[in-house]
Amino acid sequence: MAEKIKPTPSKKSTPVKSSVKPRVKSAKIDKVVEVELAEIISNLELLNPIEKTWLEKSRPLWGQFILSVLVIATTGFLLWSINVVPPNARLFGINIGGKIAPTAYELVNIAIQDQLEDPIRLKTPQGIVSATPEQLGVSLDLPKTIKNIHKNPISFISSALYPATVTAKIDINDNSLKISLAKIAQANTAAPINATLKTQGGRVVTTDAKSGTEIDWEETKKSIRDSWLYPERDVVVAITFVPPNVSDEDVNKIRSDLAEQAIAAPITLTMGQKSVVLSPAIIGEALSFVPTGEKIESRFSEEIIKKEIARQLPNISPNSSDAYFDFKNNKIILVPAQEGLRFISGQLDAALSPVFRKKGERKVSLDSAVVKPVISTESLEKLKITDQLSNFRQAFDYLPYREKNVGQAAKYLDGKLLAPGEVFSMNETIKERTTANGYVKGIYIGDGGRFAQGLGGGVSIITSATWSAAFFAGLEKIEQRAHSVHIERYTPGLEATVSWPTLDLKFRNNTGNYVLIKAFAQRDGITISMYGTKVYDKISAVSGEPFSINNNIGTFVSNDPNCVPQPPGPGYKIKVQRLFWKNNQVVETEDFLTSYKPSTNVICQAIPEIKPEGSTPDQANPEATLVP
Repeated sequence: MAEKIKPTPSKKSTPVKSSVKPRVKSAKIDKVVEVELAEIISNLELLNPIEKTWLEKSRPLWGQFILSVLVIATTGFLLWSINVVPPNARLFGINIGGKIAPTAYELVNIAIQDQLEDPIRLKTPQGIVSATPEQLGVSLDLPKTIKNIHKNPISFISSALYPATVTAKIDINDNSLKISLAKIAQANTAAPINATLKTQGGRVVTTDAKSGTEIDWEETKKSIRDSWLYPERDVVVAITFVPPNVSDEDVNKIRSDLAEQAIAAPITLTMGQKSVVLSPAIIGEALSFVPTGEKIESRFSEEIIKKEIARQLPNISPNSSDAYFDFKNNKIILVPAQEGLRFISGQLDAALSPVFRKKGERKVSLDSAVVKPVISTESLEKLKITDQLSNFRQAFDYLPYREKNVGQAAKYLDGKLLAPGEVFSMNETIKERTTANGYVKGIYIGDGGRFAQGLGGGVSIITSATWSAAFFAGLEKIEQRAHSVHIERYTPGLEATVSWPTLDLKFRNNTGNYVLIKAFAQRDGITISMYGTKVYDKISAVSGEPFSINNNIGTFVSNDPNCVPQPPGPGYKIKVQRLFWKNNQVVETEDFLTSYKPSTNVICQAIPEIKPEGSTPDQANPEATLVP
């Protein structure tokens, strides 16, 4: 800031009048003020208009002109490039660059027209073969080829710098191609062979892998598209190799990692107090190697190891079996029980697999216990069933219902075991005669001693056979009743019948030992055998003569459609004596008295048909009324 200057006081004087203005003495100006004034003056000068030349005045117009020229040139180039085939473009070796599409199409079409039907030569591993384009399913779409040529500035510039080959639109029918080249495909197709590995006879045996071959159809089609209509190029049928799923490397790896180690030495398998030695040959037999997908897997057969254990330990089979009785030629044979080994599935595999790769001493201890049979040999021996006590066969005329009902009852009866003193019940053993228990309708003796139809008809056949077998086995009679009328197929006084639930056949096992009943059903007979321990050398029967003959035979005619005809027969009584023999002497006798009622003569007569008056009698069988 400029300092203020103090004015110097002037001396008082008398003013003098004059025409000349008094001269004022100028004050001295600070330098800072001078700088500021100079800057203000300079800025004022800039506000004055500047004069420009004509060149300077036309400069903005030149930029607009150049920009317009560039836009016009670019637009023209773009329009040209999308309508004209790029330069240096070639199709089938023909230069079509710079041509518009119609001209290019005409030029190429004229050049190749004579070649479109010419045979195509194909190079194969077996030599050169020829086939027409039609046979191969090959066709050229020339309009689409020309249309698909890339026409744009980028392709134009690229083609101007580097020659470009136009890709032809060639269609190939796959089916026609494969049918035409079927023989070539067959000659050049071979399935790959996997490498194999097996352990045989305690050693490892391998086979080498082999690659397969087949036609590469995609590569072959590419060769056709790239070479057809180019005289200097050959169409090649491409063959490709198909590798095996299991290679030699895969086999060699599993051979060294597992197979050779597994059979390197025996393995001792201990089970409680028993042990077996698994030889390398057995280990190898249990091992197998199977290709799965793209690898090979090992499989282990536990059954082979079980069989080897059973071979070395004869009293132990892979599965336990109960003791049982076998019957041959009227003799009973006790087949001993067999102990077995119980292995959980995968247990042997899990126990042995870690040992396969173990060196030195190879032992495996199993926690599997020896399985005891349910029915032991000792338990059957205690029954003392050693002899055949009796054997009785009851024959009958075959009828389907008899075969069914007798066979069903035999299934329930077969294998019945009677303890000493036990009372046998036929009804309880063969069950109630119902469809649910397997019985069908048949003929039986109903009320009044007449034949009728009902479920279980025919079971009296097996009941009579069972009582006859019990009779000759010497068993004690508890309840037994013969048929009310005599039936010819049964031995008088040695037969029995049952009826649910009132009439039963019962006898007691009085031999002091167990008794086993066997039932063997046939189409026309039933055989009942009883086994136990003999008390007597033999038991026989003596039948007396019939007495108290009753010829009061009635006749009954029935029109019932379910009527069963029945022949007449007298009633009578008969006595049968059971003889017990020891040392060729009768030591005991027992009498059985049986009474039979007369058998009614039942005639089944059909209801005669009423003929209209004046009708002609039936000449074929006018008096046929009896149902056979």
